[in-house]
Amino acid sequence: MATPKILVVDDYENLRKLLATFLARLGYTVLQAADGRTAIQIAIAEVPKLILLNLLLPDMNGVEVARQLRGISHIKHIPIVVWTGNPIPRAQALLRNSLTDCLLKPVAPRILRALVERFVPKPQHAINAA
Repeated sequence: MATPKILVVDDYENLRKLLATFLARLGYTVLQAADGRTAIQIAIAEVPKLILLNLLLPDMNGVEVARQLRGISHIKHIPIVVWTGNPIPRAQALLRNSLTDCLLKPVAPRILRALVERFVPKPQHAINAA
């Protein structure tokens, strides 16, 4: 059985790699993108089970990325969770753009793990991380 794929999208390389390492330790296959266009291409090709998406990206914002993903029939069902350091756009973004959830930075590992496991079942062979 293939391990579930999670797409992590953030232009800040250190954070992206930290999240990827954390999720890999939980047993997931982690795909990474540093910008919105790349994230869309990867999502189309790989069809991840979950997308963790930074709200601010260099080429387009996370809301626009989510809007475009929702318009593609074979991936529009994928849960999209955005994260941001600014709580103000949280409710507006969720309601207007079909986002599944929103996390505020910084995110505690146990919160992130619970959120991921809410959308993607924990792989059978997972290491007990965090």
